Amino acid sequence: MGNIINNLLDNLISTAWRMMELPFNLLFIFMVIALILFNWLGRRWLKKLSNQKRLYINAALILMLLLYVADKKFAFMRTEMNALNENVRNVRMKIRTVAFHTPIDLSKFNKEFPKAKLFKRSINEAIQLLTVIQQQPNSVVYIARVDLTHPKIKIEISPQKREKYLTSAFAKKHGAILAINGEAGETPAPNCELGKWSGNWVRNGNPVMMVDTELRPFIGFNKHNVAKYYEEKFVDTEYKDDYYNAIWGRFDILKKNKIIFPRQYRRDFPYARTVMGLDQDGSELLLMVVDGKRPWYSVGLTYEDCAKMLRSFGAYDAMACDQGGSSCMYVEDMGGIINRPADWDGVERPVYSHFGISFR
Repeated sequence: MGNIINNLLDNLISTAWRMMELPFNLLFIFMVIALILFNWLGRRWLKKLSNQKRLYINAALILMLLLYVADKKFAFMRTEMNALNENVRNVRMKIRTVAFHTPIDLSKFNKEFPKAKLFKRSINEAIQLLTVIQQQPNSVVYIARVDLTHPKIKIEISPQKREKYLTSAFAKKHGAILAINGEAGETPAPNCELGKWSGNWVRNGNPVMMVDTELRPFIGFNKHNVAKYYEEKFVDTEYKDDYYNAIWGRFDILKKNKIIFPRQYRRDFPYARTVMGLDQDGSELLLMVVDGKRPWYSVGLTYEDCAKMLRSFGAYDAMACDQGGSSCMYVEDMGGIINRPADWDGVERPVYSHFGISFR
C-alpha cells in the first residue's frame, strides 16, 4: 500500500513539475480560467452568499498568492535541479585511473540496460565507484565495488543500538572512506522500534543483536573479510566466527543468480533503494544506492532492475535494505554524501545501523 501511495504522489509531483515548465503568463491564464469555471459551476451555491464581491476579492487574493508561491517554488526547484546536475557532473568528472582487481564485463550490462550511461571512478585500488544514469524514466544509481581480498580493507559496522544518527557521522567517527545506511526501523521517528525489521547485527566479533528470522537475509564476514550471503530462509541466532561482522537486510532480491521478487509486495514500483550484493565466491562486495522519489531527476529503480543491474556487474546474491529517505552513500574523498536522499529537503536521514569500509 505504501508503494502505491508513493507512486501516486510521484506521478502527481511529476505532473505539477511539467506544468511549472509553462510560462508564468500562461499559468496565470489557466488559473483565471479555473476561477471563472469554479464560479460558473458553483453559481447556485454562490448566490446563497450575502456578499459575492467579498468572495471574488478573496478568491483573487488567494489566486495571486498561489501564483506567487508557485513561482517561488519553481525558482527553488530549478535551483535544486542545478545542484543535482552539478552533483552528478562531479561524480562523472572526478575520474582516477587506478586499476581495479577485476575488470567489468559490460556485455551483460549493455544488454540489460542499453540506454544507460555508465561512468567509472576509482576510489583506490580496492574500491571502484560506478554511476549509472538513465532517462525515460529518469534514474541515478551509485554502485561501489569493493575488493574484499585487499589486505587494507576493513569492515565497519555500527557498534551498538543507540539513538539514530547520520551515516556521514558514523563514517567520520570510524574512519570509513565509504559508507551506506543501515536500518531506520518501523518509522522515521528518532526513537521508533526496529520491530519486524530486525536481524543479525555483529561488529568485530561482538553481537549487537542476534534475532534472525526466516524473513530476514544477512551477510556475514569472517575475520579475513571472506563474505557469505545467508538468504531469508536460513535462520541462525547463535554467533559464529563466520559472522565476525554481520549486517542484515529486508528481502532477498537475488539468490544464486536468480532474481527474487519480495513476497511482501504485490507490485514492483521504482523507488529509492539501498542494496547489498556479493559475487559467487564472496570476494567482491557490491553496495548500491538508488536515488528516487524525484521524477524530474530520478524516480528510482524497481527491485527487479536493482537485481538485474547488480547481476550484470557480477553479483550472485543480493538483499534489499532499508530504502526511501534512508538511502544514502558516503564517499570521503568526494566530500561526503554523494547521492540525493529522497526526503523532500534532500538531506540524509538518521538511522540505527550503518555499514562502511575503511582502508588502513
